[in-house]
Amino acid sequence: MVLFKTTMAAIVVLVIGVLLLNYGGQFITMMVQSTQRTDLEPHAEFLVGDVVQRSYSLPTAVTVFGVVKTSQAPTNQSGDVRFLVFDDLNYQKWNTGGQADSAYSSERQGQLNFTFPTSKSGVYHFVFDNRASMYKKYVVFSISYNEVVRSQVPDSRLQYVAWAMLIGGALLLLVGLVRKPPLRWA
Repeated sequence: MVLFKTTMAAIVVLVIGVLLLNYGGQFITMMVQSTQRTDLEPHAEFLVGDVVQRSYSLPTAVTVFGVVKTSQAPTNQSGDVRFLVFDDLNYQKWNTGGQADSAYSSERQGQLNFTFPTSKSGVYHFVFDNRASMYKKYVVFSISYNEVVRSQVPDSRLQYVAWAMLIGGALLLLVGLVRKPPLRWA
């Protein structure tokens, strides 16, 4: 004779453990944040005479970063170029000769590493201005951005609960099947 109530309770715990292990992840999820890197221009090479402009569409609230390497075209020596980044509205102002606010601005010789946050989504214009020099410049340009992505994933802690229920249910089933009920003398 076996302990009937103990055995039935063990079977219920085992079934719940199996259900949690197999199907619980579909219903119990958690929010996870991860940083995703997007390469807009991994490697661009071009010649700058007076002004060269490149446009890229960027989402809001991302960190944009990249590298600008400049050298003089005839001698391949390190050179400088004025590097500006505008949103679409400010680029139109700058292009017509008006006063414009740039998201990023720098004038360096050789290699320039840049980083700036976007305040709004839209088209951003990356301007290479070489009007101050009489030599053309050879530019190597790369640009990427990091974006925080939120996603729902199954809660991995649920597996630990399911395994604990399976082990506990197996032990309880073992006790229920092996142990004999006490005999009652009437």
